[in-house]
Amino acid sequence: MIIPAILEKDLKNIINKVDLVKDVAKTIQIDVLDNTLIKEKTFTDLNKLKNIKTDIEIIIHLMVDDPKKYIKKLNGSFIFSKGKISNVSTFITQLTEDKNKIMEFIKLAKNSGYKTGISINTDQDTSLLIPFLDKTDVIQFMGVNPGKQGNEFLPEVMDKIIDFKNKFPGVETLLDGGVCRDNFISVVKTGVDKVVIGSSIFNTENPKQKFIEFSNLFEEERKTAHGE
Repeated sequence: MIIPAILEKDLKNIINKVDLVKDVAKTIQIDVLDNTLIKEKTFTDLNKLKNIKTDIEIIIHLMVDDPKKYIKKLNGSFIFSKGKISNVSTFITQLTEDKNKIMEFIKLAKNSGYKTGISINTDQDTSLLIPFLDKTDVIQFMGVNPGKQGNEFLPEVMDKIIDFKNKFPGVETLLDGGVCRDNFISVVKTGVDKVVIGSSIFNTENPKQKFIEFSNLFEEERKTAHGE
């Protein structure tokens, strides 16, 4: 599956990008940075996600120092329905040295009705994920140094994914960042389950068509890998 990634400072721009792919994408990912873990800031007022009129599943990638505070801010909000935000399925947080903070985030998000994920940078060892594997739903591998879209792809992430998939074949995996037409087939051959793509979709003349092209290539490569 291909997941369009949106990294914007303004909700209006987020809505505009959702509209560009809403007829073809089943899932989108919205990146949230608050100038703490990474020195960049994007849209952070998650209460306003109610203004996104779409049936598309939404993943929130929290690249922040304290992810649980974003879940806490939403508790009691009028946009909650049966304990969770409409359309948002999953919250992903970055892997940090503070294990307790991550555990608190996972517990709070799960209790609020969300799936959870951990995102790991290329320079972090996958063994650091082991304490969380039976408590979270997805592992996301960063293919770039996070902070902004368009950063250079780090090809070493592909070996990390292959190694991880061999050790933990039942864990759902995502690759986020730096994917383009030139490296796409190599990325899919790692066996990663979903590919998150930002600038290579949205920085084109026709994002909808580009999404379809990536999706078709993904399916074709998967069929080839399974001998179909």
